[in-house]
Amino acid sequence: MLFPMMTDELNYQVIFVRDISLATAFFMEQLDLKKEEDLLVAGINCPVLKMFNGHRLMLVKHFEPETEPTVIYTDDCLRDFCKLKRQGIEMFSMPMYRTKGLSCEFFDPSGNHILLLEERDYTDA
Repeated sequence: MLFPMMTDELNYQVIFVRDISLATAFFMEQLDLKKEEDLLVAGINCPVLKMFNGHRLMLVKHFEPETEPTVIYTDDCLRDFCKLKRQGIEMFSMPMYRTKGLSCEFFDPSGNHILLLEERDYTDA
């Protein structure tokens, strides 16, 4: 599994969703992303959600899910894993340590493959 290069630059990701309202509620309520703004794209309001680390996720209406995993950054993978499980979200990987940190994987309501990543620096380990 490849991870995007981590930088201190502003980072935007676009994810295709079937229902913008449902997806916005899912990411805000389940993963605590914050709505930053709406951008008008082809006449449709596309919400931009902010992750805890400042990275942004733009939701764009489309009927086919992403083909590649979308990385959502979290400050506590275990907390979010447990919260998602309690809410009935089917997780297809338990939290596991990887090169870039602790992660787990699931599908969002639009069928997108989401990789939830808590970045960790193992250089001092």
